[in-house]
Amino acid sequence: MARRKANPERGEHELVLDGVTYRLRPSHNAMVAIEAKTGRSIMDLFRAGNTGSLSLEQMGAIAGELIREGADDELTRQVDDERLSELIYEGGVHRAMARLTLCLIDAASGGRKASGEAKAAAVGTNGTAGAA
Repeated sequence: MARRKANPERGEHELVLDGVTYRLRPSHNAMVAIEAKTGRSIMDLFRAGNTGSLSLEQMGAIAGELIREGADDELTRQVDDERLSELIYEGGVHRAMARLTLCLIDAASGGRKASGEAKAAAVGTNGTAGAA
């Protein structure tokens, strides 16, 4: 089965592990599950990602929840956090940590709907009618 590519306009990201590209979706459900599994808030986790101090277990849990939310098929919805952690280790921790941290920051920024979809950019005016 061909996987649908991540769509940044829908708030999706990609993570490549062992040659497989997974779509990550930072939805509210994923964030709540990540907080429950890790015992840390999203803000704590993205700060830890920025300082390079996420554990392999935390990265496996974060990746698992984001992948399950972005999954197209039942097999992908059954990814195992521990196996993802092993794949992250094998593929280079720094690459996965950067991508997962980006997803956490993206989710914490307020630019998402609960579904994980990116909100439309606000159209603002500054009150002027043009050059005077």
